[in-house]
Amino acid sequence: MYTVSDVTKKLGISRSTLLYYERGGLVVPERDPVNGYRFYSQGVLDRLVMLKQLQKAGFSLAECRHFMDGDPDMALIRERLVHLEKELVEMTVARDLLRSLYHRITGDAPPEMAPADAREWHAEFEKRSADAHAAWLRKMGFSEKEALYIRWVSRDMHDNATYVNHFFHVFEQMKRQGPGSTEATLTAFGSICHPEAIRSILDIGCGSGSASLVLAAACGAHITAVDNHQPFLDRLQEEVTRRGLEDRITPLNMSMHSLDFPENHFDLLWAEGSAYIVGVEEALSLWRPLIRDGGYLFLSDAVWLTRKPSKACQDYWRIEYPRMTDPDTRKKQAETLGYEVVDTFILPRRDWQDFYSDMKASVKKTIETFGMSRALREMTDEILLDETHGDEYGYVCLLLQKNK
Repeated sequence: MYTVSDVTKKLGISRSTLLYYERGGLVVPERDPVNGYRFYSQGVLDRLVMLKQLQKAGFSLAECRHFMDGDPDMALIRERLVHLEKELVEMTVARDLLRSLYHRITGDAPPEMAPADAREWHAEFEKRSADAHAAWLRKMGFSEKEALYIRWVSRDMHDNATYVNHFFHVFEQMKRQGPGSTEATLTAFGSICHPEAIRSILDIGCGSGSASLVLAAACGAHITAVDNHQPFLDRLQEEVTRRGLEDRITPLNMSMHSLDFPENHFDLLWAEGSAYIVGVEEALSLWRPLIRDGGYLFLSDAVWLTRKPSKACQDYWRIEYPRMTDPDTRKKQAETLGYEVVDTFILPRRDWQDFYSDMKASVKKTIETFGMSRALREMTDEILLDETHGDEYGYVCLLLQKNK
């Protein structure tokens, strides 16, 4: 629960603004029966984050209410769009006139401003409250899977389907769906005390199963490999059948947000590069009950490896991973949420280079198939960023043991 002071600090609003929202019925706090003090639940805080983001997009309070309640007024949206388009035409004329006057008077080129980018809006929404962002997209009629892809893949509600199609066309051709290697997987698994005691593993966000196959060769455990993209699972099933591992690896289409397994069911949870989709802190908390007492969780997550990242890296990761932090913060979060840090290491730079080399070849083939698109252009930019600034970030690999 949050106090009035907590909420105003988190959202950067005044007390009077918060009370105004309350009087308008936009939020309803709980009251202490003794002293009457207001308290706000996490759900109310998420609703306020949603409200602030919609206001930032230019909607009135009345319009925000319709959006938040999942009942957008389409006639109102059309009217607002037509009005905004007219305003933009007028503002463009004014801007061009002012730029001409500036050049005429000073002799200098007028200052350039970066164009507006809806991805920034989605990234900020995600950073402020991932739950509120997801909830709003669901209210707008997107399925859980579509909302997930908008939040973490396209950041585009208008052309999400095309973007996602090209995105997965690239990744379906790749050996791995994220940086890593057989050696890194074995290094992490080798840090487990008595690995022979590991009898059940859940591989979360398994992709086409590179980690599952390595773990199956390293131990005798049964591995349940979950992902929500069926082509990845089909590819894994083919390899499982080819290797005769049908009784060892079970591919399963399931959302990592709602893993439907009994508590204390697994000896080891494995999440190479996937926890960020749920949110690392959220994943640490949400997945913990699935691990038996004394069991393990391994995860790898993108972190800063420098205190002073370049502007190019800051601009990229602000959009791609708004909640990205440093290795020490991730370790402290794990300890706070009931884990002991057994081992930690930074994924070797070579693993990132191999990953992007594979991506470059796949992007080239996909461009030959579809032509250049926003998804493929952004992937090309991502590859270039790694080639020029890849030493500024990496994966921290954490082997964690659940405290009893």
